[in-house]
Amino acid sequence: MRFLRRLFLSDNKINDVGRGTFGSIGKIGTIDLARNFLKKVEFQMFSQLNYVEVIDLAENNITIVEKHSFKDIYQSTINISHNALEKIESLAFENCVNITILDLSFNRLTNFSRNAFDLTTFATEFQVSYNFLTNLAQVPFQNMTGIKVINASHNYIAEVPKNCFPKLYELHTIDISYNNISLIANGVFQTLFSLRFLNLSHNSLTEIKSSAFGTLPTLLDMNLSHNKLISIVRGALAKLTSLRFLDLSHNKLEKLFQIPISLNELNLESNLLTGIPAGTWPVMNSLLFLNLNDNQIGDSLSAQSFTGLLVLQRLLLNRNGITVPPIECLAGMSTLQYLHLEQNNITTLDKSAFGKLPVLFELNLQANGVQEISKRSFEGLLQLLTLNLSSNAIKSIPMDAFIGLPSLRKLDLSFNQISKLDNKTNGVLDDLLSLEELNLSHNKISFVTKKTFPSNQYIPYNLKRLDLSFNQMPVLTYDITFGTKKLLSLNISNNNINEIRRGVLANFTELQSLDLSNNELSNLASEAHVFDLPKNLININLRNNQIYKIPIPNFKKDLQFENIDLRNNKLTDFPQLLVLMLRNGTNVYFAGNPLDCICAARPLKHFMMEKSKLDYDLENIECGTPSFHKDQRLAEVPDENLQCLLEDRDQYKGVAFQELSDVQFRDIKIADYGNLTVRFFVTAARDIADFVIYIRNNENDVLYQGEAAYNERTHEIPIETIRDKIKGQKAEICIISKNSNGITGRWFSAQCTNLPDLKQKRKGIFTFTAFSSANYKTPNTMISTIISLLLFLTITLC
Repeated sequence: MRFLRRLFLSDNKINDVGRGTFGSIGKIGTIDLARNFLKKVEFQMFSQLNYVEVIDLAENNITIVEKHSFKDIYQSTINISHNALEKIESLAFENCVNITILDLSFNRLTNFSRNAFDLTTFATEFQVSYNFLTNLAQVPFQNMTGIKVINASHNYIAEVPKNCFPKLYELHTIDISYNNISLIANGVFQTLFSLRFLNLSHNSLTEIKSSAFGTLPTLLDMNLSHNKLISIVRGALAKLTSLRFLDLSHNKLEKLFQIPISLNELNLESNLLTGIPAGTWPVMNSLLFLNLNDNQIGDSLSAQSFTGLLVLQRLLLNRNGITVPPIECLAGMSTLQYLHLEQNNITTLDKSAFGKLPVLFELNLQANGVQEISKRSFEGLLQLLTLNLSSNAIKSIPMDAFIGLPSLRKLDLSFNQISKLDNKTNGVLDDLLSLEELNLSHNKISFVTKKTFPSNQYIPYNLKRLDLSFNQMPVLTYDITFGTKKLLSLNISNNNINEIRRGVLANFTELQSLDLSNNELSNLASEAHVFDLPKNLININLRNNQIYKIPIPNFKKDLQFENIDLRNNKLTDFPQLLVLMLRNGTNVYFAGNPLDCICAARPLKHFMMEKSKLDYDLENIECGTPSFHKDQRLAEVPDENLQCLLEDRDQYKGVAFQELSDVQFRDIKIADYGNLTVRFFVTAARDIADFVIYIRNNENDVLYQGEAAYNERTHEIPIETIRDKIKGQKAEICIISKNSNGITGRWFSAQCTNLPDLKQKRKGIFTFTAFSSANYKTPNTMISTIISLLLFLTITLC
């Protein structure tokens, strides 16, 4: 036991561990006592365990840590979280140098006893979150010179008093979020020479005074969100020269302050800012991201509002009550790449509405109520890649509206009232030379013309993704193929489509994904070439239609499908081709169709029987006919009950439509050494123990019978034992299973096959009989062998 390294005693009913219990196993590395019924950590319970790495006392009922409980422990993780700990006595931790993690979270601590940690004890990471601490000075940092992380979040701390922190040279992270802090003493963080991350979010701060933080030359990230800040003294944060990320969202700030010169990201979302006056920003080449969402800026932005921000890339102005594009303030922002103006009140876009922004990549105008777009509204945005005009009130778009957008790749016009995109001569989208993705869903488009989508024999348009869902299209005409030859994805779901014209689908030569769900399609085999599918198609969705007939052979192509969705239609047959595709890995969804549960459904039934667990769709395939199986799940219908009428049996011939047998032949062949070798395999998941192999003639006389154990899949029959019995008459070989009680199973026609010709293979020019003990039973056999050898030698010598 003295060499024991890992001791796991968690999840037991241990309620007491005596003093010095672990003294005899001084080299122990892990002691796991989590989830027991310990009520205290006793005197010298963990003493002089110089090699211990982990002590886990989490989720017990510990209320007290007694004096000298932890002594002479080095570089270990101590977890006393999720207890009822209320008191830690003086010198409870003695000479515990460099505790890797000391976790006291989720307890009832309100204070620490004086000298609970001696002069040499400190933790690298100290967790006291989810306790009842009211003052950060109650946490004993005095001797923790090597501490790096402090987490005192989710307490009731009301203030960070003066002299709270001694000189701590390695502390880099402080998390005191989710408290009630309303006061931070001046310069309290000045003694922290390596501080990188400071989280003061979700507190009750109302003001940041000029010397609250002072100069913290190493601070990178500060979070002051979700407080009650009304004001920040202008220079309060200016001395944080290394600060990169500052979050002041969800406060009550009415005016801005002087920001640190090195700031990269500033989040001012959900405040009460009403404007950004000139001179707000210093001249700086570091600020890349500015979030001003959910303020009250309105149309107050002027030409000087963002002067000084030389490299700003992302500007968020969502939900600010803006009624006109702020062209004046944007004029000097030559580095802006992403502009978000969602959910404002912009109703009209005039010519060059956003001025000249040479590197703007994304413009989002979602949910503004835009009604009118003028010609050349976006002129000056040469590098724009994404334009979002969704959820507006656009009814029509004039020709030349998109002139000046040669680089645009993604255009979102969904959730508008658009009925057409052309004037029969030209198309609205003709100027978008690089367009790849177009979203026109939730509009009022009823017909697509040859000019709806951009196409020109001299211009290589490259539209790849098109969404026309939730419109009013009744027919899919050939005109939709103009400008869409390179489509990879087409969504025409949730329309009123009841007809597809000939050759339409086949002309989407590059199409990979097609969604025709939630329409009114019924007969897809009414006319030739209506349902010819593109060779590259791998996903097709036809769910929630009224389809009762579909040309299944069209699903067979070189490139295998990934998904075929036929749910909630009126199909009565699950063809064998779809079963084969299921076996090859295609996801075929069929639930919600009235399946005709006759012998035609057996290939699917047999596939289900092979599965140990059915997926949701297969499990919910239900029978529509015959009446005695109506509303019954196919998975619950016995195989023998799937019967066909006499007139249908000729249509469904073959083993696949027969009742599934217990066992089937793999192959039957004559071996070189004179035996008939029979190989077989088990196909059913029933009780099968042994196998009976027999040979019978036309009169059902048994000519041979043998048995094979369950662990055997091969049976040898000496030809000489059956050759004389057969004597030229036709015979068949059968195999039947036996269960563990020795009872012979049912007979299936698939378990019998014709016996092959028992004549042995010729070798070379002559026929030689294989050498075995059976060949030397008669003198005639030996004589004929000798004569054959003599003839062979004579011919060779001559």
